[in-house]
Amino acid sequence: MTQPSNGGLSARHLLKVANATNARLRARKRGAGFVLVLTLFGCVNPTEATAKPEGGAAPEPGSSGSAGSAGDAISGTIFSCTSNAQPGDMVTVPAGDFAMGCGDTDTQCQDNEKPLHQVTLVAFDIDRTEVTQNQYAACAEAKACGAPNCDWDCGKTDYPAACVTWAQAKAYCAWAGKRLPTEAEWEKAARGTDGRLYPWGNDIPDCAHVNMASCGSRAEPVGNHPAGASPYGALDMAGNVVEMVADWYDAGFYNTSPKDNPTGPATGTRYSGRAGGFKSEPVWMRASARDWYDVSDASPSLGFRCAR
Repeated sequence: MTQPSNGGLSARHLLKVANATNARLRARKRGAGFVLVLTLFGCVNPTEATAKPEGGAAPEPGSSGSAGSAGDAISGTIFSCTSNAQPGDMVTVPAGDFAMGCGDTDTQCQDNEKPLHQVTLVAFDIDRTEVTQNQYAACAEAKACGAPNCDWDCGKTDYPAACVTWAQAKAYCAWAGKRLPTEAEWEKAARGTDGRLYPWGNDIPDCAHVNMASCGSRAEPVGNHPAGASPYGALDMAGNVVEMVADWYDAGFYNTSPKDNPTGPATGTRYSGRAGGFKSEPVWMRASARDWYDVSDASPSLGFRCAR
């Protein structure tokens, strides 16, 4: 995938570096390097943590394997958080057209964001914030969701539910009576219909609007940047954690995408991720920015929200 012209690394690239490090640490599951990764995320009981195998053939979404399956704890991961939290509230995105992708007025367009094209969507709802640890823990307690891939600090109930795979995110949304948003739904919820570059408008990203690289070194509680709200009131649709969407990833899909309610390619091996995270440079805060992830990926910088 083409890297940003300013030399900034994508959230996916940073995740791949972390995954490669974890793979090297598999032979010493309690090694100091992996404990450091957990500590940076605010994890507890680091001496009990074990590294999750990464790489190799990724399982199909929803299947068992190294990514885990709904209701099954990840081998070696201790998950003690309990909760009876209800799924988060949602905002409504009305039916209608919007311009999806990157236009000529954006000097940071990447090839996978082109061409700018009109999309028509039916009305839908999307979570106001990213799914929290407390909400996901309720699903795990109900045995509908598998354990995350790193230990959580159970006191950080309003932090995003990270360290989960694509299949686990889908399992949570299904348990909550929802689903992952499509890539088109996510982008409309993030930018509305006026062609803005960022959820809040066209002003250059800063730490008042978004949690990104140079603003901190870890995720923050969800909804911590109201100045960065989208036109529909959705929060953290740039920064904090990269958000999973339902579509398989195809760099050239916009060339053949249907106009009405697109759902992405019929098949694939990687899925699309949106929004940039706390490790991402400003170029990834743009509402049209796209990246890809493997179905087995799980990281402190990767989270999700649901739609309905």
